Amino acid sequence: MSATPRLKIIAAQSLSGVFAYYAEFLVAGTYKRGDGTSVTVSFLVMPLPADLLPGGTVQPNDEQIFIQADALASVTNPRPGDYLVEDAGGLRRDVVVAHQDMAKTFWTIIARRVFA
Repeated sequence: MSATPRLKIIAAQSLSGVFAYYAEFLVAGTYKRGDGTSVTVSFLVMPLPADLLPGGTVQPNDEQIFIQADALASVTNPRPGDYLVEDAGGLRRDVVVAHQDMAKTFWTIIARRVFA
């Protein structure tokens, strides 16, 4: 199913507003793929609501990460095996699962923090 142009415009404007409103909470980092591909991104990190924990794949303390689709344009379909590294502190988050919204304006990534 494809989103209408009007829906895409509304979604893009809404998402831009969210990222602008929470600008002080944006995390700067790098999205990396095992093949060496990397891209600089800014993302929002939110706790994962307990009602989204279906069982084996997602675990307590996993996080939701929101990234604008434009920032990941050079990465084809984020997937397990990919990871994000924060610029400040170097915290790594492994991708558990990723989903792009219907209007293709942002990615929601469920990620797991990795402490070395």
